Amino acid sequence: MWEEIILIVAGFAAGLLSGTVGFGGSMILLPAMTSCYGIEVAVPMSTVSQLLSNIFRMAAGFRSIRWRKAGFFLIPAIPLTILGAYGFVIVPKVLMTRILCIILIIFSFLEMTDRLRLPRSKWTMLTGGGVAGGINGLLSLSGPVSSAVFLTLGLSPVAYIATEAAAATAMHIVQIITYGEFGLVSGHIISEGLYIGGAMMLGNWIAMRRIRTIKRKIYRRTVAIVMTVCSIWLFLSV
Repeated sequence: MWEEIILIVAGFAAGLLSGTVGFGGSMILLPAMTSCYGIEVAVPMSTVSQLLSNIFRMAAGFRSIRWRKAGFFLIPAIPLTILGAYGFVIVPKVLMTRILCIILIIFSFLEMTDRLRLPRSKWTMLTGGGVAGGINGLLSLSGPVSSAVFLTLGLSPVAYIATEAAAATAMHIVQIITYGEFGLVSGHIISEGLYIGGAMMLGNWIAMRRIRTIKRKIYRRTVAIVMTVCSIWLFLSV
């Protein structure tokens, strides 16, 4: 009973965070789910929850989605999500998670100090999509990478969140199907993931009512700070 309550609260908090900065939900959910079920269950369960959350954010900002940019991003992201999901079966999961967290902390520092300048081009979308797809398949933690890529587009907060969510929705669908092929998705994982995803959607709804007036420069800094805090927490939790 207490596990369910903790995960619902974590889902709501994850929804608030991802609805505000466009990512970070998995970085709250994974430590909570891992402490309850272990990393092998936490990753596919988190993927189910995030799928619902991303569908909601995509629908909430549907008219603002930049479909062509999301399409470029998904060209390499989809096949590398499948490859990453295979990697999830065979790689040391704790080590991989900690390496990723260190990379994200460095990445966040560069963003906060204005030393990170990704070019605004289709090649950024393609390269970023490939990296995000591989990480997504491995650990369902592609949000920080994909957020950095979509931030280069200079979109409003709503357009940025909805476009990133549209790409993430496609990746999560492919990811769940692939995990299912490897026998990593059970009825328990789906049911738990769905009700936690419902809590995330509530958090998304509250957050997306508040972000329309945020200035873009302040928003970028906020994203970087959140990325740092979540990376440190996840590193210490696995």
